[in-house]
Amino acid sequence: MRSPAKPRPRERLSPDAIAVAALGLIDRDGLEMLSMRRLGEVLGVEAMALYHHFPSRAALLDAVSERLIGEIDMPGTSGDVVAWLGEVVRRYVALADRHPEAFPLLATRRFNTVAAFGFVERVVGRLIAAGASPELAADIFRGLGAFANGTALAGIAVRQSTVAPAVLDASHLPNVARVAPWLGPEHVERLFASSLGMFLDGVALRLERGRAASGPRRKGGKKVGKIREKRR
Repeated sequence: MRSPAKPRPRERLSPDAIAVAALGLIDRDGLEMLSMRRLGEVLGVEAMALYHHFPSRAALLDAVSERLIGEIDMPGTSGDVVAWLGEVVRRYVALADRHPEAFPLLATRRFNTVAAFGFVERVVGRLIAAGASPELAADIFRGLGAFANGTALAGIAVRQSTVAPAVLDASHLPNVARVAPWLGPEHVERLFASSLGMFLDGVALRLERGRAASGPRRKGGKKVGKIREKRR
């Protein structure tokens, strides 16, 4: 008589496997549905088993944020820095299309992991290498972050909205009525491209001013100007 087959052992848990499962749960059911108990059910383990890898839900959310950041395929660093920044922003915002339920983690939580700070390091490092001061690099990074997060969250809200557009009374709001045709949800992509272009124009100007202000100096602090040939 054959002995009964032994139960198939579960795959060994790891922080990475748990984070992948957590992201999948958020994508399917929403961020508010993520709990250690629910995630344990998905993985087929007791919730306490997860606490051996993550001491809290907050630590787990940091790991999910890290996975999202890891999905960004950073462009090569050759070429114009402003064009490079634009491509980084596009790839960052694209995360909101792939993970609309999880993206708010990036937009609303402070970076708190090595991978997340690695992303910051690459962006500000590229700016400093292009001649930006540390202060200017920080300003540009913060500004681009606010723009990218706001744009991505607005896009999620537009795509998920079920509210019909308001009917405007042009006699009371004449200027709003005039621009309204270009503010509708069908123009989200165009508005993003246009707004990003305007922001990057400002970045280019600030970088140029920063380079001019920190140009080469002689001993004693005086700037080295261009040498002009005397006319004979």
